[in-house]
Amino acid sequence: MSIDGIVLVDKPAGPTSHDVVAKIRKVFNTRKVGHAGTLDPMATGLLVIGVGRATRLLGYLSAHDKEYFGTIRLGITTTTDDAQGEIVDQVSTQAISETMILETVREFRGPIMQQPSAVSAIKIDGKRAYTRVRDGEEVNIPPRSVMIHDLEIIEVVHVDHLDVIDVKVRVVCSAGTYIRALARDIGAKLSVGGHLTELRRTRSGVFESMTPLARLQESPLHLELSQAVEMAFPRVDISESDAAKARNGVKIATPIQIESGNVGVFGPDGIAIGIFDNSESELRALVVFSTNE
Repeated sequence: MSIDGIVLVDKPAGPTSHDVVAKIRKVFNTRKVGHAGTLDPMATGLLVIGVGRATRLLGYLSAHDKEYFGTIRLGITTTTDDAQGEIVDQVSTQAISETMILETVREFRGPIMQQPSAVSAIKIDGKRAYTRVRDGEEVNIPPRSVMIHDLEIIEVVHVDHLDVIDVKVRVVCSAGTYIRALARDIGAKLSVGGHLTELRRTRSGVFESMTPLARLQESPLHLELSQAVEMAFPRVDISESDAAKARNGVKIATPIQIESGNVGVFGPDGIAIGIFDNSESELRALVVFSTNE
């Protein structure tokens, strides 16, 4: 089965994002498969997979905002900032009140500087950070600016027999935000440490619906490339003469009034030509899916 489209996978806990890509390669019998936005093995939820020419769309989809639901456990610090790491410190949470938690969480809304977890997929001089950690190297990733659009506390649970507090949260954030690092930093701000015990991605950009991986392996489902482009980007329709130019990467005039930014450009046949940058009333090709050949 050869397709060009987007597959919206509900990833189970356990497999890596790369493991899921490998399974989707088998489902659609193609090597041309990639994903937009890594999910840790522990995490579940929406993993956006591109197949065929839709892999060229992934870099632009991964830049979109994400929504997560997770559980932050206060009182325990781990090597990986999540439940998969080894415990390195445990501090009593008896002195931590819900008011203190609410006030601390408030400080993490809006633009913040965040240092990604050392055990992460970020590349340092061409080598993944987690590989360097496994090799015994000291890893110190520079802080980066991220945006926390919303950080909502859903429930605060005192787990008395463990002397920890579980804070269930909903997070809407920019691409590149590490929820593990958010858990670590909130715990550090409260002086008791913290790590992430659960994480589920419920939205990536405009995409929310998803199908369990096991079901996809039995009954493959996907969004056609043009449908995915129309969902994810403002649509601009152009004439056949402009379409011929656009397919060859030639800049053309924007035919309608539309905000600056990335747009999906469509020919008269209703098929997506590509993703274009719309600025100063001109459309400049970023990714072209089809050519005049």
